Amino acid sequence: MTAVADVKAGTVRATVEIAASPEIVFRALTDPGELARWWGSPEMYQTHDWRLDLRPGGKWSCQARSAQGAGEVRGEYLAVEPPRLLEYTWEPSWDQFKQSIVRCTLEAVPGGTRVDLVHRGLVGDSSRDHAEGWSRVLGWLIGHFPGTRSVRSSA
Repeated sequence: MTAVADVKAGTVRATVEIAASPEIVFRALTDPGELARWWGSPEMYQTHDWRLDLRPGGKWSCQARSAQGAGEVRGEYLAVEPPRLLEYTWEPSWDQFKQSIVRCTLEAVPGGTRVDLVHRGLVGDSSRDHAEGWSRVLGWLIGHFPGTRSVRSSA
């Protein structure tokens, strides 16, 4: 899985196809128990304590821990349209809680769901760092669904 950064535009874009219905993929992206199961790895970091108020204007947050320490990501939902759209602000502690926006659209395709992710509002080289991060995260999401074979990235 590769996410593509456009440093000049301050964006990251990625597309993956998951072998599950949009409803199941949407739940994996919005259920605190599901998120804690797939978002992270023992070699990198583990997420925990997911808190979600899944509605426009609702807040969300999670904690993460790694060998290097602990961190937090938080934000606010801007759009919640199950099972096709999820948009939220992204405010990570390791970036001094600078705000950017993540938009995930889900579309039914033969064999599962296409997930298009756009992360915008990034400043400078942080888009490269976020592209690496989203490549890992979407790889973990793919791994959460046995039988997923089709993986694409997009520029």
